[in-house]
Amino acid sequence: MKDNSILWNETLQMYVQHRVSPDGRDTFESTPQLTEALQVFATHKTGDCLLDLGCGWGASLQPFVGHFKQLIGVDVSTENLQKAQALYAAQPQVHFLQGELQDLPITPHSVDLLISSLVLHQVPEEKQAALFCKIAETLKPEGEMVFADELLLFDPEADPMRFNEVYRYLLANTLPATIYEQHIKPYLVEGYTYTWQDMKENTPPQFWFHSLNDLRIKLSAAGLVLKEVKELTPFFGMLRVVHSV
Repeated sequence: MKDNSILWNETLQMYVQHRVSPDGRDTFESTPQLTEALQVFATHKTGDCLLDLGCGWGASLQPFVGHFKQLIGVDVSTENLQKAQALYAAQPQVHFLQGELQDLPITPHSVDLLISSLVLHQVPEEKQAALFCKIAETLKPEGEMVFADELLLFDPEADPMRFNEVYRYLLANTLPATIYEQHIKPYLVEGYTYTWQDMKENTPPQFWFHSLNDLRIKLSAAGLVLKEVKELTPFFGMLRVVHSV
């Protein structure tokens, strides 16, 4: 039987690819398989408007073109959007906005489906509340958000052994290599079970991993609710969010 790290590597290779973005960043991007999986996962297959949060250079929009009357890509990078605009130059129903979603003039309650891949875990903690409020304002009353991201899909406090395994894996595979090799790996104790509390006490907040419960609290404050979760690994999956009833 393969150990979990090998299985997780194989799964992630199906859905996540390492790329250098048009703005020169070393980054992880969704594969076509992940974009297609999000399309299947979404309950809104067609509609008036789709918004891609953190669209990069627009690859994730491709399966949805032809199914929505208007498609909007949002990204903070000018270089990414220049490539995206060139890619969709012949499709006037697709357009792009540069900036953070919470600062952009999106018509309230106009979006049927908001998609996002590998973006939310990069949003600074202090900006997440405003972002979720903007998402709630942007979605139609019956609209939904579907996204794929890094998130602990189990209770890390109730299952410390599982958290320890996932924590060690994520430290080694998601942190910048120099940070891990110089500042993390030398201090990891062989045979020790690292707990959720250990992470909170010994890891800088910008490198914390977050749980479903963390997400539910933030969503609730914005009038949103987590409706469905599809686990791909214990720390990566697809999630569907709707307005609270």
